[in-house]
Amino acid sequence: MKRNFNIHDLRIFYTVVMTGSTRQAAQVMHLTQPAISHAISRLEGATGVQLFDRSHKTLRPTEAGQYLYSEAKFVLDELVRIDEALHSIEQFGGRGLRIASSPALALGYAPDAVRRYLDANGTRPFSIDIESSVQAISAVETMRADFGLGAVSRESPRLNFTPFLRADVMAIAHREHPLAARDVVAVGDIPPETYVKPLWSDYVVAQGDIADSLILRSGMRAHMSLVPGTVRAVKGVSLVNALSAWDIAAAYPDLVVRPLASRQWFDFLLITRREAQNQDLAERLLDALRATAEERRSGVYAQAIELLGS
Repeated sequence: MKRNFNIHDLRIFYTVVMTGSTRQAAQVMHLTQPAISHAISRLEGATGVQLFDRSHKTLRPTEAGQYLYSEAKFVLDELVRIDEALHSIEQFGGRGLRIASSPALALGYAPDAVRRYLDANGTRPFSIDIESSVQAISAVETMRADFGLGAVSRESPRLNFTPFLRADVMAIAHREHPLAARDVVAVGDIPPETYVKPLWSDYVVAQGDIADSLILRSGMRAHMSLVPGTVRAVKGVSLVNALSAWDIAAAYPDLVVRPLASRQWFDFLLITRREAQNQDLAERLLDALRATAEERRSGVYAQAIELLGS
């Protein structure tokens, strides 16, 4: 059975599920409630399945409705991407490029590298989305992003994974924390009640001597972007990669960075599709990524940041 339905009705259906009612969907989309109901009926007729269980006071998606809702989000996101690309071509003569960046690189390093890339290669529109390393792979594979910056790879006939830098794990501490006075921090000496654990940093574990870090527990946890503020608020300490540490220390003078007694590190990779047209852009981006890392390799970071494959 061929199922034909239009994007407008799909968008209405998605909004109904998201808001929980035709009335709220009508308000969000600036349509009448009958128009919303007619669109749902058309979509059910076009798909040949019942999308809502109407035996309750509230609309509840059926199994088919739940499946279509999950797929609709992907389709509608793709339409936004296509619209943005067409707008970019119209306004700038070229499609905008997207990077999916691990949170560990997105605090300042990835934006600085993109700025360097644009300075050298023109003002083509560029966007950076924050994704975990695993999500960055998926984003490049499904063409939601042109490039990915992450800390994991996998076997894929469609993707290339190019290691470009290694960043040691370092401690960031508030100046009033007892460990801030030390030249080197031992993970085992970190008081658990002052430790802020980064969340969604990458969904991956550092390489190297990680035994003591794995047993470190904390009741305070924060998304990578909120780690600096949390460390400042509790006058605590956290463990992040050297590039994130550089960005944090540059933005917050009341936080200090110290190397660890045990060596741990992350290897970061540029994720690209194996299309020939992307290879030249990838090489230019690699140059910008490495040059931006090189700028940070001084002082306490001289041995904590290492360029790979250059």
